[in-house]
Amino acid sequence: MILPGDLKDFAGTWLLTRKIRDNKAGQTVQADGRADLVPDANGLTYSEEVTVRVPGQPPMKGTRRYLWRLDGDRIAIHFDDGRYFHTLKLGETTVTDHHDCAPDSYDADYDFSGWPIWTVRWTVSGPRKSYEMETKYTLR
Repeated sequence: MILPGDLKDFAGTWLLTRKIRDNKAGQTVQADGRADLVPDANGLTYSEEVTVRVPGQPPMKGTRRYLWRLDGDRIAIHFDDGRYFHTLKLGETTVTDHHDCAPDSYDADYDFSGWPIWTVRWTVSGPRKSYEMETKYTLR
């Protein structure tokens, strides 16, 4: 089985599909687009552009940006302003991590068993949020 073993394994353009099951709103939101992971002076910059489809509303464009930094056998993922977000361990079929954003809690489950196709599922819970978001990435 081939697994990502280095930060550079993620470099490139990834097509993505996303499904968000929002328990508070009682609806499922869909998104699709791309994520570009581009080398920078310190690692990779993750830049995402998606079209978001919320039931009953016209499609919307969305963007997000993260900084991916090699940290031993892990990738430390930071928000684009430099604040730490979570860590992704390299060389594993499945990887989990947790991020607190008080008062809500974020749990990530990565699956690399179909590499270079991979998924990440976020389970978010707390007084303000309750949703599951699954994103599938396919190398373009």
